[in-house]
Amino acid sequence: MPKIVDHAARRHEISVAAMRVLARSGPDGLTLRALARELKGSITLVTHFYADRQTLLAGIIDELSTNYDDDVASLPLTGDRVEDLRAYLLWMVPLTPEEIDIERCRVALVHSADNSAIASFFDSMEGRARSAFRARLDGLIDEDAMGEAIDFLRTLVNGAVLSAVEHPQYWTEERQRAVVERGLAALGLVGVQSANG
Repeated sequence: MPKIVDHAARRHEISVAAMRVLARSGPDGLTLRALARELKGSITLVTHFYADRQTLLAGIIDELSTNYDDDVASLPLTGDRVEDLRAYLLWMVPLTPEEIDIERCRVALVHSADNSAIASFFDSMEGRARSAFRARLDGLIDEDAMGEAIDFLRTLVNGAVLSAVEHPQYWTEERQRAVVERGLAALGLVGVQSANG
């Protein structure tokens, strides 16, 4: 009797493994052969689901997009606007080694941004993040200051992410949480004592 394979689960497994290889080895290190080694299988295992590098990159993009959508949808909206914004900011910064690896993968994709699918992915993610910030800032920030506040928070998060990717030993969870609190304080959403505590 033939073995039944859950194709969606296998594609997910391969995409996640590809993200690990990309995070660890960069764009040049993401080859079908390297991915097969990561999966402890043959290249055929990979090419059965992803025919080439371009379809593999598309699989990574799909995985990252789905993860973002699922994770953001699962963030509780408590009705406390500041707490909801804090939760989103803390979700955006990589507080664990696994989250740092996902961010390394995303940073590595930047090197392939000349690929139109990857460029579209980054444009889409920017729009999603800005929209999520706008929804959480609505009622906290005057509309005329909204764009500037969103730019500030995007810069804050992007800086924290890049710093954690470059120096994970220095940018601990505590330091990243303190940066988030300082950002909320800079927008006048929490007191300075909250940012220090």
